[in-house]
Amino acid sequence: MTATIFNRKTSSRLPRSCARDRQPPSLAWRLATALFVAVLLPPQLHAVDRGKQVVITNADDAARLMDAVENAIWAADGQPAAKPVYVVYSIDCAWSKRLFDDTRALAGKVQLRWIPVAGNTAASVVAARDGASVANAFAGRASRAADSGAQRGLVYNQGVMDSITYQLRRYDRSPTFAFPTLVYRSGKSVKVVAGNPRNLAALPSEVLNEPRAAGLVPAGIALSAQAPTLLRSRNLPKWSHLNASPMIFHAAPSPQAPPIDDLARDFLVPVSGIVGTTGWIEVAPWGLDKRKAYVHDPVMARMAMLDYRVKPQGGQWQARGATQVREFPDLEAHVLETLKAGERYRRTGQVERDGRVWEQIVLYADGTHGYVLR
Repeated sequence: MTATIFNRKTSSRLPRSCARDRQPPSLAWRLATALFVAVLLPPQLHAVDRGKQVVITNADDAARLMDAVENAIWAADGQPAAKPVYVVYSIDCAWSKRLFDDTRALAGKVQLRWIPVAGNTAASVVAARDGASVANAFAGRASRAADSGAQRGLVYNQGVMDSITYQLRRYDRSPTFAFPTLVYRSGKSVKVVAGNPRNLAALPSEVLNEPRAAGLVPAGIALSAQAPTLLRSRNLPKWSHLNASPMIFHAAPSPQAPPIDDLARDFLVPVSGIVGTTGWIEVAPWGLDKRKAYVHDPVMARMAMLDYRVKPQGGQWQARGATQVREFPDLEAHVLETLKAGERYRRTGQVERDGRVWEQIVLYADGTHGYVLR
């Protein structure tokens, strides 16, 4: 399976290959001299390797990570609910099954909140969300859930795994994501344990007692309940941005959805649709893979739906003074370049919109068009 990212001048591809090997995402984006880009947003991203532990003491980082797992679509297993341990796992992983078996001895001491992200019957756990469904899936007694809502919930949970990876970049860059991975509050910190804890009996004493945790309703349930209403993008086959700071991708078209990666300026990813009039854009960085990511960019979402026609025109166009070249024939569109008086470009068309006339010119050597207001 291949993730595809382009920049405006070149494009390149890299293949991506109970632990999953990963290419570290976005590394090449931060190296301006690189001639290729790293794999973006694969469902198997780098995270803490098996046997490693990460303790997050920064309050903001800890809160964001807990927000991601608390709002995953988890299955509650055991009591008390005020001492939750979130477990990202694969039903087909023998280490995950072993953790389930070993944690039967912790009944009444912690509540395991299982977050399925992989396995043939993982969607059945998403649908039922209880300890019995976890047990049945591990025992081979569950069937593959045909419900589309459960399948969307499973994809959302895969986004939670991606979010853990993304948020742990500052702390660890191991090449694998270990199943299972445990996340829980411990005192004022958040602890991430990759793989089965060496001293499982000590786990209950480490988990913070949080009365608020008992009544949590995961936001992922509502966020994955309905498929996004998508409009076909008229004018935006690939999305990029011109902001100085990276733009954040989310697992669903909502600011509540977990952040799963970011994209530096001038790189492009394929657009698969516009989410109604919400300002969210659905992108498809994995090509044939059905998983999508979402970015909130109201300006570009509106540009994608602009209704205009280009009348072919030939000849040369020359700037009479300092002239802004925009990405689309609209005053709100991004400014690609500001040209000096006298600069010449090949003219290819003309657009009339809202009483204004725009000249379409070939701005870059790769054939990229720009628009200047007459």
